[in-house]
Amino acid sequence: MARNVIYVEKDGRFEFFGSPSAVFDKYGADEIGVSVQYLNNTYSKLRKDGKPLEFISPTGYIIRRGEIILKATESKSENHLGLKKKANAEQSTNV
Repeated sequence: MARNVIYVEKDGRFEFFGSPSAVFDKYGADEIGVSVQYLNNTYSKLRKDGKPLEFISPTGYIIRRGEIILKATESKSENHLGLKKKANAEQSTNV
């Protein structure tokens, strides 16, 4: 399972965000040098070949979009052994 992540580099410092708009919650468009719409349009036009999508802003921010790999989670209706949880088991017998 994977989720998109945006990471921003400036002066050797890295910060990670869940979306392009989250970047603009911390840094204004004036500071980045482009609008969130411009960044979204740029990412939509870049080719996806498994490499991080990279954009260098006019003000020197390097903004990349990549994926973070997440551990698969168990179903909410089952425990770690694959057994139905008690509340769900009782509901299914009452049907």
